[in-house]
Amino acid sequence: MQKLTVFSAILSLSIILVIGDLVSHDYLNKENTQEIVEEALEEIDTIESSEEPSVEFPEEDLTPIEDLEPEEEEVDLSSESTDLKVLVPILSEALLLESGFFDPVLKDTIFSGYVFQFLPFSDADAFVYQWNLFNGESFVGSIYEIKYPNETASFQGYLALRQAGAAQKVGSVNEVNNYKDASFYFNHDTKSQTVHLVIRSGSNVYAFEYAHREHDSMKNLFDLLP
Repeated sequence: MQKLTVFSAILSLSIILVIGDLVSHDYLNKENTQEIVEEALEEIDTIESSEEPSVEFPEEDLTPIEDLEPEEEEVDLSSESTDLKVLVPILSEALLLESGFFDPVLKDTIFSGYVFQFLPFSDADAFVYQWNLFNGESFVGSIYEIKYPNETASFQGYLALRQAGAAQKVGSVNEVNNYKDASFYFNHDTKSQTVHLVIRSGSNVYAFEYAHREHDSMKNLFDLLP
């Protein structure tokens, strides 16, 4: 566009100089001179008017800036939320308080691979929580919550613990099924004042090791298990 403007200016100047030269040397008469000048001016106007052509853009081709922002994709978290629900423990200090403990405290411990420290347990489908339970400053015992994705898997986990108990030489399995879907006691030969109890309830398996004096409060807890 700038090149075209410069060209038209040079052309206009050249025409004026030529006309001036013709007039100064009297090569043309006045009438011819007037006609040439008018034609030259019209030609200059035509060139200048063609410098800026009018271009129309269809409205549909112009997109507002705000419409160019990427759209947010909706993420379905249903499967992830289901997995997270599986990992949420049922046992809690609030549940223990409801069962009759006046000041329950759960302290996390690392699962060693043994329930009650003598029943070997390993299951890829299971997630194991283990706590030491205190009532105030008094130690009550150890509790385990073994979580499974479904009831079929929890039943297999329960059977695996029962089989591990039956293989022990330090005691015997007494399957009484007093609590929830299934339950058994392990009667330890030397730890006669300590209760060892395994309960299956739904998709969870629980194991409790506690002093016999706490049995009444613990039974209230068993009744509250979902």
